[in-house]
Amino acid sequence: MKTLIPAVLILSSMVIADSNGLGPYGLSGWPGLPCSDILPQGTLRTGASLEYIDTDGGAMVAVPLRGCWGAFEDFELAAEIPFVPLDDVWEGSLLGDVTVAGGWLYETTRGGTALKLTGRITLPTGEEYRDRGAEFALGGVTSTTFLDFRLSMAGEYALNGKQDPFDSKIRDVFYFTGGGSSYITPDLLVNGSLSGSTSGVLQASAGLQIILSDDLSADCGVFTDLE
Repeated sequence: MKTLIPAVLILSSMVIADSNGLGPYGLSGWPGLPCSDILPQGTLRTGASLEYIDTDGGAMVAVPLRGCWGAFEDFELAAEIPFVPLDDVWEGSLLGDVTVAGGWLYETTRGGTALKLTGRITLPTGEEYRDRGAEFALGGVTSTTFLDFRLSMAGEYALNGKQDPFDSKIRDVFYFTGGGSSYITPDLLVNGSLSGSTSGVLQASAGLQIILSDDLSADCGVFTDLE
């Protein structure tokens, strides 16, 4: 079996729409770091990433397409469709696991602290070993501001059925993320996070976002697995 992904370099991630960016599964946030923001009702945010993935078994290039829509007041819907045009590791299909997710702003307190409840369904449209497979997950994200930093913590409990949830043994897993973001200038934001799961995965990330205009921003960053 070939080694799993130890490092990901996001060369560019373009986001079209106002406000921040797109986080995991297309919900509001940044690459690798979710936050408690909710898109305003009627707002559509779209983005695409170009990711170079280096492993001991070869290289992969992934192009995830993401979209987020402020469907109702305090509620957003998101989707992520990943394409893998280059796969020297698994030599798998062009399509990865498709995810549909939602976020509901449950509560906001004084000082900017907020709690967003999340849920998602991931379809086993990708490859065994390369992709997680079928998952149903519920969780939450809380964010708060401390001095010039915004801290975010997220947790998610998921049921995983691999490539065939009707035949495979269902296992449960908990995913967690913690990190922060801060504006260096009005048009430049830096962020970092540490994420992992009870299945033994631990990953660190660092990135920055450049706001090119009111309706366009670009992200770049690096992810690496910790052993």
